[in-house]
Amino acid sequence: MPVVWRLSRPEFADELNGEGARLFGGRWNSRGQRALYTASHLSLSILEVYVNIPPEQRDDLPVLRAVCISIPANASTARVTRERLSKLMAQPDPMAACRAVGDDWISRGGDLALEVPSILVPEETNLILNPAHPAMSGVSIVRTRAFQFDPRLAAARR
Repeated sequence: MPVVWRLSRPEFADELNGEGARLFGGRWNSRGQRALYTASHLSLSILEVYVNIPPEQRDDLPVLRAVCISIPANASTARVTRERLSKLMAQPDPMAACRAVGDDWISRGGDLALEVPSILVPEETNLILNPAHPAMSGVSIVRTRAFQFDPRLAAARR
């Protein structure tokens, strides 16, 4: 079974329900749509989370949980190619364009996963899971561990 990674606040590390994305939205889903964001590698997950921490909050980086998640090897997966991502990013509102693709994928409900190139490292992929998909019952947490950002990532004091 393939594994993916996510970083989570400790109190939500055992949840795979996509509630955070439903409450706040993300690049590939609008607020109100459940989605579980994961990355192909822990290092990519770390980078994806770090860039979303406002710079003024980087002096006090949070302690998180690294969550290793197993997905079924035969999971149905829709894909966004790097070429399609480039076209979406060239739109007047790239976030809205990406969200429209993700919202459409969620509403169709045909695939457990949406594989997308990382904006930060296009050669690597993020996998968004649809918590409402029936195959989600085959998704499980393999292990978790505490994760602390390296202090060198803290914002430089002025």
